[in-house]
Amino acid sequence: MLRKLGLRTNYSSETDNLYEEFFLPSLSSAVDYRRAVGFFSLGVLLNAPAAMSGIVAGEGRIRLIFGKLVSPEDFEAIREGESRPWSDDELPSFERLIGEHRGDLLEFRIRVLAWLFNAGRLEIKVAVRPKGMFHQKIGLLEDKLGDMVSFSGSMNETMSALDPRFNSEEITVFGSWNEGQRAYVQNHADAFERLWSGNTGSSTVVCGVPEAIDAGLRFVMDRFPEMPSPEQEDERVRAFFRRRMDPGSPRPSVPATVHGSPFAMRNHQLEALRAWSANGYNGILELATGAGKTITAIYAATRTAEANEGIALVVAVPYQDLADQWCEELARFNIHAVRCYGSRAEWESVAQAYLRRNRGGQREFLAVVVVNRTLKSAHFQAFASQLDVERLFFIGDECHHHGGAGYVGKLLPGARFRLGLSATPFHYLDDAANQRLRDVYDRSIFQYSLADAVRDKVLTPYEYIPVPVELTNREAQDYLDLSDQIARAFAAARSDMGSPSGERLKALLMRRARLVGAAENKMVELERLLDTSKVERHSLFYCSDGRTLVDDDYEDEVDTDYAEVKQRHAVAQMLLRRGVRVSPFTSDENRWQRREILRQFKDGETEAMVAIKCLDEGIDVPACQTAYLIASSRNPRQFIQRRGRILRRSPGKDHATIYDFVVVMPDGHISAENVAVDFLKNELARVADFARNSRYPASSVKPLLPWLKRYDLEHLAA
Repeated sequence: MLRKLGLRTNYSSETDNLYEEFFLPSLSSAVDYRRAVGFFSLGVLLNAPAAMSGIVAGEGRIRLIFGKLVSPEDFEAIREGESRPWSDDELPSFERLIGEHRGDLLEFRIRVLAWLFNAGRLEIKVAVRPKGMFHQKIGLLEDKLGDMVSFSGSMNETMSALDPRFNSEEITVFGSWNEGQRAYVQNHADAFERLWSGNTGSSTVVCGVPEAIDAGLRFVMDRFPEMPSPEQEDERVRAFFRRRMDPGSPRPSVPATVHGSPFAMRNHQLEALRAWSANGYNGILELATGAGKTITAIYAATRTAEANEGIALVVAVPYQDLADQWCEELARFNIHAVRCYGSRAEWESVAQAYLRRNRGGQREFLAVVVVNRTLKSAHFQAFASQLDVERLFFIGDECHHHGGAGYVGKLLPGARFRLGLSATPFHYLDDAANQRLRDVYDRSIFQYSLADAVRDKVLTPYEYIPVPVELTNREAQDYLDLSDQIARAFAAARSDMGSPSGERLKALLMRRARLVGAAENKMVELERLLDTSKVERHSLFYCSDGRTLVDDDYEDEVDTDYAEVKQRHAVAQMLLRRGVRVSPFTSDENRWQRREILRQFKDGETEAMVAIKCLDEGIDVPACQTAYLIASSRNPRQFIQRRGRILRRSPGKDHATIYDFVVVMPDGHISAENVAVDFLKNELARVADFARNSRYPASSVKPLLPWLKRYDLEHLAA
């Protein structure tokens, strides 16, 4: 019982272990826990249940109130029920968090919350104020005998507060059985009940739990229906503190092994870093997809951190899936990055705590992985502007994105160490974007091509098989009309894709690419190919995001002879009819689903994956052994990225096979012959690049010889 615990009246993180000496024994003895804190954040929400598994075991209940400051205008709208007191970026994604933190303390905290919430023993409310912070920091515990303990002070139960290296925290404790303290306990209990009931006057509005948190906790409960135990929690807490208090743990270090094999940098990676160093620690590494650019950059950051105190590493990436992969690779080097994506509440408090601890001199190592959208935000820019530029290491992955006008001034100017990574950094049309990229990264300082990677056995050898696809007469005419408009728009844009003419040019190029990508006869040729060859395990189908015509057997409810459906859906249905286990990988799936789809593909639970362009950059699918490029852009960047995805090495994979659906003009088309020649030349440029580095380059273009002969282009096959 609470009165037998011998609790003191004061605890400080400077001298006491707050978790073991206060929270663990008191919460384990309580059947009712009430807590009101001054701000609504993921940190408090997840760490408020410190030792709450004791409440679970004791069949107790918990009520939590969080504060939220809003503008006076928003406050009135909230009070009238016309607005919500939170935005999406302030709410945690439990689905993502449990996927990223399997088996550790954070996952367990979420499971405790979800279990209590589902059992009806956890209630959450938000207290909203128009000005001034909601400063109530009340904690109340009650046991079966009715004895109560209240505590107040700066203590907020976050992990930074529990760890004395991060913050100095202090709480004052009162026991209801002590004559001189009973009034304090009762005052705290009365104040909490007034807040909970909403009886606070006009200056505060108390709202229910956000729907997103409700849905998220129910999702977690579905995944983890078993009751969490105090023993499980204690084990994870102790492991957490062992890692945090080990003075060597935060330091980056080169791993001895990776995937069970001794770690060693390849010659081309070391050459790349020597070139980077010689260029004043700035420049772009132009490495073929799959040639190890991520490891190269992390190795550079690790060695830099070993030689320089207080390095702040910021890695900017285009997508969250790629950010997750970076965090996993960084962890191999003992670098545990702050994930600046998803909810701002998940990272901003950690970033601000780092700045407070290093005010007056940057001493601690810090690693941050940020998606480009967050990188450009005012919140992240405000944080980054306070970092010491002499100790700042900026890595831009897929840095070709950073040529956009929206990144000007946002790519951490002044950073002493700067490294851009891309297999294809410069745009084949946009000179203005290319110049902006050079303004940031200076120049491409090292190139390592796909031919180099295949020669050095860094990438898998591959067989390349073009599949000719004739446009229909209607498609051919549409193509010619769009090409005429593109020529005029290109002349007007003058190589500045950011201008209004450039935007029109991009839109026209996209329309033409979609037309070619979703050409009607591609489905005919795919059907013919699948009739003669089996779909092997680990097959990848790259599709257009456009629509295509298919036979009306595709959907029973369509009465016409043909139906127009998205190409990826048509391909998936074609595979399912053949008994192939298939999964999609598109922007329609959330991040958790994508992670599971990639796992099933790797493990062979699904034989094929149907993807569109969201798989182009950075997502590892090394198990892929056969690829069907049903849609490929004329943009060199896209087909180089896609080819690199396919050629990554994997155990048991000695070669890969690529089927490339190459579009050609129809026989007898009435357009001027030179237009057909130009069209075929453009397609053949991609074919030649694929074939040149394949296992059998001479025979790779053989399927296209009838068209080459027709237009006297046989010399292009040489």
